Parts: sequence; structure tokens; C-alpha cells
Amino acid sequence: MKDQLAGKIAVVTGGSRGIGQAIAKALYEEGATVAITGRHEETLRQSAKQIGERCHPFVCDQKDPTAIQKMASRVIEKLGNPDILVNNAGMMRSEYVQEMPLELWNAVLATNLTGVFLTTQAFLPGMIGKDRGDIVMISSMSGKKGDPGASAYAASKFGVQGFSQSLMYEVRKHNIRVMVLNPSSVDTNQRTSVENGKGLTLHADDLATTVVHLVTLPRCTMIRDMDIYGTNPF
Repeated sequence: MKDQLAGKIAVVTGGSRGIGQAIAKALYEEGATVAITGRHEETLRQSAKQIGERCHPFVCDQKDPTAIQKMASRVIEKLGNPDILVNNAGMMRSEYVQEMPLELWNAVLATNLTGVFLTTQAFLPGMIGKDRGDIVMISSMSGKKGDPGASAYAASKFGVQGFSQSLMYEVRKHNIRVMVLNPSSVDTNQRTSVENGKGLTLHADDLATTVVHLVTLPRCTMIRDMDIYGTNPF
């Protein structure tokens, strides 16, 4: 069913490629006006052009507090207060704890956790004013288990879980849903035609379909936390 989101405004951080681009495209195809963010202007513009005329690019470095505030102000000024926020932007860097420089640790947490907080904080007043909204956090299974070499990434995603749970209890009284998706490994390449049997990997399009499902659920319904795996990737 198309146009379930007609008249809605959505913001997708990290929306110029991969999972974010797939989510932005899926929301757009359901009728939403979509703002996508990312660090590289030309990549953003090309992605927005590919998605369609209701998709608007906004340059923003997720780990820069000033850039986040400027981006949010520009989105609100141009499009209005969003109904949907998808916190997708993030970075993954692998390094063992004993060898990890502080700069790397700080960059990962600034992007994946503090950036999520600041972006959410910037758009939250508009949602509260509407007495309605959907905030979707693209987390990871690394937010529930640690892996060697991924301590900074895991710490940031565990943090997203705690932040999201606290936020949910704060904003439910304003009819705002906070929903966390925890994907396992995600294929962001072109989709294959496998529909049954072996090779059923989790694809970016699957996450995009899931996000659309979550934000179009009946308003009395909220799925707070969802783990998503490929059925049979072996």
C-alpha cells in the first residue's frame, strides 16, 4: 500500500548511502517528504536526486554539535518540524582496547551516541509541539553483545539502548514512539533474487521495509526493541 506517509516529514541521518539511503527511499515511496543528512555534499545531492524531488539533502557531520544544530534549523525552516526521525548515521572502527587511541574512542562515541542525543534533542521540541512523532534508532546487535576489537562501537550502541529506553519513558505522554532496531550483519549491495533456502541474508531493503512498518503501526502500538537477523545466510 503506497502513500501511507503522505504529508509526513521524515529525517534520515546518514541517508546518502547504504542502510540510510534504503530507508529514505522506502519512506519517500510511501509519500513522505524526506531530509537526508551526511558529510559529503555531492554524494548527498546525487542520492537525493536518485530518490526523488521530495528528498532534500542537508550536509552534517554527526560528530559536530554545531553542525547538527545548524542542520536541524535548516530542515525545520525549509520543510517544517519532522514527524519521523531515523537516527541511522554512525561509524564503525575496529581496534583492540590496549591499542586504541583516545581520539578514535571519542570519535566513535561522538558520532554514534552523542550525535544521536543532539539530533534527537534538536527535533524533539517540534514533535512535542505536535503531540506526536516517531523516533527510530538504528542500533546493532553490538548494542547487546561485545566483540573483540569493537569496544568503542559496542559501548556506543549499548549507550543508544539506554538512551532510547529513558527517552521512551519521557516522551510517551506526548504520543511519541521510540523504537530501536538491532540488525545483525547487513548486505548493502544490490539485492539478489534469493527468496528461499540458503543465502537468505539480511539486506538494507529489509530494514527499510521494517522501518516503514514500525512508523505506520496503529498509534496505540509501539515495538520498543527489535532484533533482526537474516533467516539462513549460511
